[in-house]
Amino acid sequence: MQLTSEIFMSSTKAIHTGGGHLFWSGSISESLKDSIAEFGQSAPVLVYNGTEGPTLAAGGARLAILAELDRPVLARMVEGADDVSLGLLYLADNAHRQLDDAMRFKAVQYFAPLLDRADLEQDILPRLGVRAKSKDARLLLDWLSLPEAWRELLGSGTLPLASGMVLARMNDADRDAVMPLFAGMTWSRSNAVNVLTWLYEAARMAGCPVAEVMDRAGMPALLDQGLSPKDAIARLCAAARQVRHPELSRLRERFEAAARTVTGGTAWKLAQPDNFETDGAELSVRVKDPDHLARAVEELQRMADNPAWKTVFHPGGDND
Repeated sequence: MQLTSEIFMSSTKAIHTGGGHLFWSGSISESLKDSIAEFGQSAPVLVYNGTEGPTLAAGGARLAILAELDRPVLARMVEGADDVSLGLLYLADNAHRQLDDAMRFKAVQYFAPLLDRADLEQDILPRLGVRAKSKDARLLLDWLSLPEAWRELLGSGTLPLASGMVLARMNDADRDAVMPLFAGMTWSRSNAVNVLTWLYEAARMAGCPVAEVMDRAGMPALLDQGLSPKDAIARLCAAARQVRHPELSRLRERFEAAARTVTGGTAWKLAQPDNFETDGAELSVRVKDPDHLARAVEELQRMADNPAWKTVFHPGGDND
């Protein structure tokens, strides 16, 4: 494939925009729109002769903006285009873009049927800013083996790349059970990996399906409460942690309740710094001037006699 010297003007409607190689289409920056509106089109879009006539190879945002402005488009012809070269040209034309995992996976999905795994790893992934043989490279390629519904979630940005490590270990029934947790909610890396790991490990320890663990944790009922995504994710995380680490959860609840009692009405923060592997606590306060420091010292003196310190230092208490 090569770019020719043939540059021509065309109506935007005369250029077809179909093709899987346009895997990042649909995103238009306001700065590009303002630039074209003020100064016009500074770089031609790239087109090739497809089965329906001139077909877009790269430059979808420019074409869409010009169509919206009802202006003609400046185009440059590409010759010898095939599916692989179209994808590579599209990557080159979008080399300035900041990529996230969802965008990278969309590109990998396009090239996967066209190239073997070695070529994907050695040629395509470096073009996406991912080193061959790296952990992210392995994750991106391993996601290709997951069912289509899960690949769509990663491609939409709903799920983080790292969650594939746990999903790949689950069977189809377990993956089907956890799918409702991710419908319509965008999860952070830590929350997604933690919840999936806790459910998977709890199921393995109990010798039962993940769906049974979720029922025992009350997670389906949480999904039916109409909570905001933020609140739903927080409660689902707490439920999964509780079912996987019941004793740790009990310690956390007792500690946090005691910490609120000790620090209530003060500027102090009380935390357990080492996940209850040892007794003790971490007490901190932020001060901005001498007066603030003096008040913090007075608060600390009042806090010192609070009987809830006993639970702070020994949250295990009696195993009631």
